[in-house]
Amino acid sequence: MSYLKAVSVSIAFVSFWSLGAFAKSRTVAVTVDDLPYAVRDRGPVVSSSDAAMAEEVNRKILSALRHHHAPVTGFVIQKRVEELGVAAGNRILMNWTRGEFDLGNHTYSHPDINRLSLAQIEDEIVRGEASIVPLMKQAGKKPEFFRFPMNHTGDTKEKHDFVAAFLSERGYRLAPCTIDNSDYLFNDAYVQMLAKHDPSARKLRSEYLSYTSVEIDYYAGLSKMIFGYEPPEVMLLHDNRLNADVINQLLALFEKKQYKFVSLGTALSDPAYQTPETYITKYGPMGDIAGRWSEA
Repeated sequence: MSYLKAVSVSIAFVSFWSLGAFAKSRTVAVTVDDLPYAVRDRGPVVSSSDAAMAEEVNRKILSALRHHHAPVTGFVIQKRVEELGVAAGNRILMNWTRGEFDLGNHTYSHPDINRLSLAQIEDEIVRGEASIVPLMKQAGKKPEFFRFPMNHTGDTKEKHDFVAAFLSERGYRLAPCTIDNSDYLFNDAYVQMLAKHDPSARKLRSEYLSYTSVEIDYYAGLSKMIFGYEPPEVMLLHDNRLNADVINQLLALFEKKQYKFVSLGTALSDPAYQTPETYITKYGPMGDIAGRWSEA
């Protein structure tokens, strides 16, 4: 969905649902994908400048989360840890294991699960544990959550059911998301602007926050239409430079809309998340998880 189309659809929908329609206490769990650093392209992160930027991005994001008392689960791509340098990558990830911060599995290399064999999917999940399991153990914890790359959970019932069973055997719960703001698209443009010292980067930050606000209201309204109330939301962000630069303002958007930050585990304890997932599609359950619920 294009940016303009998404905005027009969202605004039309939100105009119907005022904030006054949400009588129940509003909660949201923040999740961050592609740790230890979400780069613009798919190439390796190898230079010292990349490592320094990765540390700064994570420092800003974690500092804001602490300031806003927001629990978070960060989902790790193990290959990215290795590309950044295991020592540097693990040093960053260690900060995501303290207090109400936790790490989750986002596979080894972030592939499209739909294109893999069952054996390859198993391998991606197991190899994705190389850093998160020992780091969480050091913190007296264990990884609880797994998130599929692109939220593709398997394009056939056989694959979907096999992976679900394998994840359960390894002690994982699937981490869905209910709010998506396509931050990676904004970040691609943002990083290019910064590289060119383009003053328009400031405007992009503002537009990104405005779009995020609209999407929060859109997905909240969609969920309420299906359930008659707004279940706890799960916000999907990426560990990138744009979010690092606006994370305080982004979290403030939720606070302004009367949301309370909760852990992912708390959010998923709501009965809405116990709804059986019976709608199999190659596109996965993402952002429009409410749409999938409506098909269940």
